[in-house]
Amino acid sequence: MLKKISKIIIFIALFFQVVYASELDLKSEKYILYNMNDNTILDSKDENTRTSIASLTKIMTVIVSIENIEDYDKKITITKDMLKDIASDVAVAGFKVGDKVSYKDLFHGAILPSGADAVNALAISVSGNKKDFVELMNKKVEELGLENTHFTNVVGLYNENNYSSAYDMAQILIYALKNPVFKSVFEARTYKYSTGKTTKSTFEKYNSKDASFITGSKTGYIKKSGFCLASTATLNDVNYLLVTLNAFSSDSTVHIKDHLKAYNYFNDNYSYQNIVSKDDEVVTLKTKYAKEKELSIKANKDIKKYVKNDFDKSQIKFVYVGSGWVSYFTEKNSNIGKIKVKYNDEIIDEFDLIYNQTLTFSLLAALWLNKYTIVAIIIIVIVYVRRAKENKNNSIPDKKKSH
Repeated sequence: MLKKISKIIIFIALFFQVVYASELDLKSEKYILYNMNDNTILDSKDENTRTSIASLTKIMTVIVSIENIEDYDKKITITKDMLKDIASDVAVAGFKVGDKVSYKDLFHGAILPSGADAVNALAISVSGNKKDFVELMNKKVEELGLENTHFTNVVGLYNENNYSSAYDMAQILIYALKNPVFKSVFEARTYKYSTGKTTKSTFEKYNSKDASFITGSKTGYIKKSGFCLASTATLNDVNYLLVTLNAFSSDSTVHIKDHLKAYNYFNDNYSYQNIVSKDDEVVTLKTKYAKEKELSIKANKDIKKYVKNDFDKSQIKFVYVGSGWVSYFTEKNSNIGKIKVKYNDEIIDEFDLIYNQTLTFSLLAALWLNKYTIVAIIIIVIVYVRRAKENKNNSIPDKKKSH
């Protein structure tokens, strides 16, 4: 069932393809930006290309852990096995052997400071070993129907078989954010562990600009992948989600700058506008059995769409798909066709046309509409009358012969 649902979600995401031509000039080589209010892709580049995603891997590690743990407040003890084989240049949450920490501590340790020790502890606690846990991660990939993702480790270390794409990572994040526990962790800026130590997100650590509109984030970096970042933001009631991959630069904030640039650009240049108003006359239809020969049909609904600020409503065209007529006997609130909304020769929306107006019955119109039937009836009547008259004449006795 979950697999079917995820495929439907992915189909919807594919159906709403990039709405606008690429307008961003980002340093990241691959990216995808969503308007989450409408589940539309605003901009993207090489979003389906497989690539190294560094610590964005931990997004999948954490959501799989959350789904396989019942008590998030349960304490576990950090063991040597959880901390071994962690390279000196890999980010850690700072847990030590013997520390007693909760699963919530590990979730936050994995996302905020991107701790390899935290994800190792999660994998071993859930599955007994990291290899079996990776199998759970790849099973989730299959359930979500992702075609360009595969994992070999829980940390995000480089391996040619540990890869994803901007599109797939966006789908993983969209899926994970539906879980309230993950959402809370992802949106946290700081967190205090059971040990008393406080940590903060890597986004906060490297950010030197005003980014109060960023609602959640997960960074990633290894030499092979460059700087990667997945984040969410809210500006003027519009919810965004952006995944950027492979920004190669000596500037350690290059990925953050990409996100701020993308969000600010769309906030400054796009907004929700009425592309259809309920009083707009969208089509004129012929009538049947009515005194009125034609009837102008209105949209009867307001439709807002996220469009560029220079949007010109006068360029909107309505294309009607239907029978082309409406009858006196057409029931109120019935569907009488579909309207495709075109702007600059592109279909940007569509809606069902609902009939809720009134026609005046006309007997003359009804007779005229059925003129061929009326003519046939008249002919039949004439024939009948003539035959009746003939039969009557034939039945009168010949008086001369009777004498």
